[in-house]
Amino acid sequence: MPHPAPLTRRLALPFIGLALCAASLALTVPIQAGAQEAKRAVRVTQGEPYALVRGKEGSFNISGSSDDWPAVKAAQRAIPGEFIWFREAGRDYVIQDAAVMAKVRTAWAPLDRLSARMDVHSKEMDVHSKKMDALGREMDRVAVSKDNLPSERDMREIDGGMQALSQHMERLSSQMETARDQAERERLSREMAATGARMNAAGRQIGQAYDSPQIRKSHASMEAIGRQMEEAGKPMHVLGEQMGMLGKEMERESKVADKTVRALIRDARAKGLARPAPVAG
Repeated sequence: MPHPAPLTRRLALPFIGLALCAASLALTVPIQAGAQEAKRAVRVTQGEPYALVRGKEGSFNISGSSDDWPAVKAAQRAIPGEFIWFREAGRDYVIQDAAVMAKVRTAWAPLDRLSARMDVHSKEMDVHSKKMDALGREMDRVAVSKDNLPSERDMREIDGGMQALSQHMERLSSQMETARDQAERERLSREMAATGARMNAAGRQIGQAYDSPQIRKSHASMEAIGRQMEEAGKPMHVLGEQMGMLGKEMERESKVADKTVRALIRDARAKGLARPAPVAG
């Protein structure tokens, strides 16, 4: 009998996987780099990277990659308040103009609201995932011990004997069809009955090997836990679907916000409102 742990993990994975796929569609995926670091949200896009920095001690949302974190953090440490960090032609700049920042906040506001909803769903999913993990551990605990199962060698011997008896029965059946007289048919019939009896005995031996009180108790417990896991998985499935729909909504809003923010950056740059960003030390 295979160990049940992989089964319990497979039961949970479809629900968790669905939620993760939903989150991957979202504009931002919060990443905690450490207890002392601000929360960062990253989105990989085409074009030059930029970041909306929410203050020296706040989070920042970056449209780029984690390779840009040092530059953004250096600017965050040096500049108080909110600002836009961006890269153009290999050089980093920042924008702090109040009017520009107000427009950026307005463009980003729908995504902030959607991100807050996604955070709520993620926390709910985490609660259900922990419950599923606990049930998985319980499933492992009640699983049938190998000590209570027949050895593989014994089962191979029993199975091999059963196959040999089955083949012998087939040969007897063929001989019965071509028996010369009644006496031979009676002899073959008796041999077939004896072979059938040995096959039944081997079958009972196999059944008894997997029908001990310990195994029956283990199977009953595993079935009960399996039903609990099925019930525990239902809200995860619902949450996964909700997160999937929310992720698609965030993806749509992200395209609108990205277009707006990039236009604001270009306009501010043309008006001389951008200045070189502090260099990481």
